[in-house]
Amino acid sequence: MESQIEKISAVEYRVRVEIPWETVSPRLNAKLRDLRKKARLPGFRPGKVPQPMLERLFGKSVREELARELVDETFQDAVVKHSKVPLTQPALENNDLGRGRAFTYSARFEVPPEIEPTNYTGVPVRRRPAIVDDAKVEERLKAKQEELTEIQPLPEDIERTSTEDGDVWTVDIEGAIGTTRISRKDAQITVGDSNSEIVPGLLDIIGALALADVGSTREVRFLPTQERLRTDLRGQEAVFTLGYREVRRRVVPVLDDEFARDTGDAESIDELRSKYADSVKEEDQEQAEHEARQRLVETILGDNDFEVAPSLVAREVEAQVDLFKRQLAQQGLDLARVGMTEAAVGNQMRPQALFNVKAFLLLDAIGKAEEITFTEEEVDEELKNMAAEGNQNVDRMRATMEKNGQLLLLRAQIRESKILDFLMEKAEVTEAPDPAPEADDAAETAEADAAGAADESAS
Repeated sequence: MESQIEKISAVEYRVRVEIPWETVSPRLNAKLRDLRKKARLPGFRPGKVPQPMLERLFGKSVREELARELVDETFQDAVVKHSKVPLTQPALENNDLGRGRAFTYSARFEVPPEIEPTNYTGVPVRRRPAIVDDAKVEERLKAKQEELTEIQPLPEDIERTSTEDGDVWTVDIEGAIGTTRISRKDAQITVGDSNSEIVPGLLDIIGALALADVGSTREVRFLPTQERLRTDLRGQEAVFTLGYREVRRRVVPVLDDEFARDTGDAESIDELRSKYADSVKEEDQEQAEHEARQRLVETILGDNDFEVAPSLVAREVEAQVDLFKRQLAQQGLDLARVGMTEAAVGNQMRPQALFNVKAFLLLDAIGKAEEITFTEEEVDEELKNMAAEGNQNVDRMRATMEKNGQLLLLRAQIRESKILDFLMEKAEVTEAPDPAPEADDAAETAEADAAGAADESAS
């Protein structure tokens, strides 16, 4: 076998391969002999069809099949011989297989770009100081408050007779919206919490109940709240039989020292707030570092322009689209429900996908230039940390990650992190807050806020 390589662009090559007839002939004859044994033609006994007739009827398809096999068998060896790593399957331009002459074919294929990184040390980069977002501290307190909230029976000496916000009704629901059946047993609906009502508009009915309605069953008819209803159900009447099984009360703890002690994290509410503030600041510090590294990579990419194989970008776009679809599925949605298509999502993801691919390739090239590696001990340590955080068995977790390919990804992440550590150590880091928005941007933001407020007032 002989082969020649031709450079089309920085990321695409053409290989020309020639396989001598002496190699092809036995393979072709063997295929024809095998076909002769199996061929069934009128007027001929099995295995007795003349070879000239076989070649006239089936020769083209046999030669095409053999050509595909020869390409599959020789392409990889041909390109490796020329020190190329193909990223794509060969795109055949011609593959002429004829009797009595060498089989030749040519094919295009993509390769990773050859990058010689420059100007990646001493790069100026800004890193903002970490801040404590009071809103996030309050969110954590409220989340802990919700976690410690209890649903308790109503006191026997309760004086009120009607339902109020915070009451939790256990209801059996049986019925339909139009022709769409809905059935729920022991559904818990919290008065004042629209997220719990199951059918938009049902909360108003539950909120109007008297405590004495426990144990009763009633049929209700109503038009669900349209703007919160699935589009295919809008305009249809809801008819349900509701069984009011039980009513209890959400008891929300007061944010005081006793609450702090109940969390097991602090002895006072001030100490708990302080701990949450430290945690929020630590997370923001990690985010600030991530942002600085992102800016650093963007700067280095600006000084190292190179072409990227389209197949690499296409794969990253596909991965990003799949991730977006999984995120939607976790919310019970799909692309059609949010009015999007895979093509539209892919177009939105393409700029970020291109950046991700170029950043990966450049960091990999820098890692090779600086001989940055990692050890299996570092992998083991990271696995131990991950297992501890997830309260998992480290050996079982390793086996699972090895099986599904996540261990390879973890190793790549560890190496990339070490490359970024190296770049940050060599960078000229300036600690400074994010710049204030430009005057025009601030004016646009204020104008948008004012327009939004006007819309809310009108509604």
